[in-house]
Amino acid sequence: MGQLRFRLQDPSRIPEGGLERIYVAGAEEIPWATRTHWEGNELVVDRSNSESGCLFVPWLLDGQGRCFLATATLMERTLPYQLEVELARGLIQRIRNRLFIWQWLGMEVPALLQEHLSDATLLFSRAATNQGDPTIAAEKANEAITLALRTSEELVAEYARQATASRLHQTPVSTLMGVSLGPHLPSVEVRRRLVEACNIVQLPISWRAIEQSEGKRNWKQTDDQLAWCQKAGLKVSAGPLLQLDDRGIPDWMVLWDGDFDNLMKLLLDHVRAVVTRYAGRVHLWLVASRINTGKMLSLEEEQRLHLVANALDLVRRLDPRTPTVVSFDQPWGEYLASQSDDLAPSHYADALVRADLGISGFALEINAGFDPGGSFHRPTIEWGKLLDQWSMWGLPLMVSISTASDSNRDPKARKNIEVELPIGFQVTGQDSQRHWAGSVLPLLLARSAVQVIIWNQLSDAEPHEFPHAGLFDAKQKAKPTLEMMCDLRKSLL
Repeated sequence: MGQLRFRLQDPSRIPEGGLERIYVAGAEEIPWATRTHWEGNELVVDRSNSESGCLFVPWLLDGQGRCFLATATLMERTLPYQLEVELARGLIQRIRNRLFIWQWLGMEVPALLQEHLSDATLLFSRAATNQGDPTIAAEKANEAITLALRTSEELVAEYARQATASRLHQTPVSTLMGVSLGPHLPSVEVRRRLVEACNIVQLPISWRAIEQSEGKRNWKQTDDQLAWCQKAGLKVSAGPLLQLDDRGIPDWMVLWDGDFDNLMKLLLDHVRAVVTRYAGRVHLWLVASRINTGKMLSLEEEQRLHLVANALDLVRRLDPRTPTVVSFDQPWGEYLASQSDDLAPSHYADALVRADLGISGFALEINAGFDPGGSFHRPTIEWGKLLDQWSMWGLPLMVSISTASDSNRDPKARKNIEVELPIGFQVTGQDSQRHWAGSVLPLLLARSAVQVIIWNQLSDAEPHEFPHAGLFDAKQKAKPTLEMMCDLRKSLL
């Protein structure tokens, strides 16, 4: 077991509950099993090996909320690192690395942004050279972090603008953007607003709703939703056919827990029934979701992978013309730091590609700012690296996203989910969800590898998973994020 030690001037920069979220990752940024504790005035990080790695830490920013930051690569040493300085070093290094790639691809960086990045680098250098006085070093490091984060968001916006303009110069942007409908057909007013904002919808096809009693399927809700989509001229992504957690299966399936052969037969029977009924009427099959994080009954990792491979093969045989994708939740893999799983999201993906099942693409599910079950809020520039990593197989990407518009209690959401609002919205004065989407959506639309974008939750007015993550509030009033999606569709799609 390896150990890294840190000192920090203001321990309250790590928010309450933050110690459990800290982890170390290697060159591939796959988290290692990590435990963190205080030992006197030092932060001690124990991990499962002694290799050099990057430390990922939730960090409170002055007046901007919290953000998940990373150091540069650190080796073990006896002398403790000063955490503020290392986080500033890591953030600036990551921004410069990403900026180098974007410039190599043709991005022209405005002089003002270059100047801001130089100023942040100067602040960091003052922090690094004043570590003999920890107070000054911490002050300059936090100033560097604040300025670097603001500059990184401006760089992301400029990259998205230039990359999108380049795409539009060559051909119209063909990205599909929409929302997951939820279990019921929306009201007439909601449907009207969706047609303005979307060119695709995700039809959930909830097994729990379709087959509440074993062998008795009720297709009415799904039939009604599909009929409306076809009438409205919207493309349809259907699924997930298999959501590999306990929310994705009927209650009666618990009777088959431990009997993998019969369990797989029942799961594939559901897939067969859905695909047989709707083949030729949908444009994309989302075959499985949460295959890396879902805890469906007592299925082990290899069993989940085997099940998904069989489901993919079955869908391809029943409907060979319609593309198929599988979805990975929390693609940065934060959950691996505290769990005993052996396979990271990329390991699952690589295994499916190598199996030569004819998979058409991968989907990434990112519900930002929710714990448990979501991804941490990170600098938007980190999304560029994530998309690069998932593009290495040369397959199209579908990205399913959501975040909260409010941190108050949400009585219709799943219990015991905490909300962290995105950084910076207090400064802009915008709705928090709109502020976050305004950074992320343009970046996704700028990337040609991202062919489908789905907002993961339609409304807060009916039972849902994540608090305040819908595009409509509890009174079915459209949120500012939907207005922004309408504008993006009119101007780009």
